[in-house]
Amino acid sequence: MPWKRPTIQTPFHVDWQWWTESDPNYRFTLFEQLCEVCRQRFPSPAQVDEVDWIDPETAMVTRADALMMCLQEHCVLGDQYVNQSLPLTSAIFRLFMQQGNRPLTPEEIHEHIYWRPAKTILKLIGGRQTHYGIRPVE
Repeated sequence: MPWKRPTIQTPFHVDWQWWTESDPNYRFTLFEQLCEVCRQRFPSPAQVDEVDWIDPETAMVTRADALMMCLQEHCVLGDQYVNQSLPLTSAIFRLFMQQGNRPLTPEEIHEHIYWRPAKTILKLIGGRQTHYGIRPVE
């Protein structure tokens, strides 16, 4: 599929399949986005197993990545999980995690990461280089 230049209205998300297939070290990058409590819980991302996760709405049990579950169920709840001291790529990735990886446009991202303009956000995530698996929704 040919590359098409995204705009500030283009929705983006974390494309997990692309990321896990394209970056053999994605778990180490993911580990860096954990809060301090979860980093202490999992001292090495290479040695983290899957866990049984119970969906709170359906009570269905599935196998899930323990790092991802800690990130999604604990880290994102912190008041300062997304903050101005983070590199912009990390802040955007963390915002997607807080939002349940719901597609967001650079304009919508700017509403949460108000300290950076939508055009700056677009330049970062809309180029040919992919950060944290953040890609346009296809």
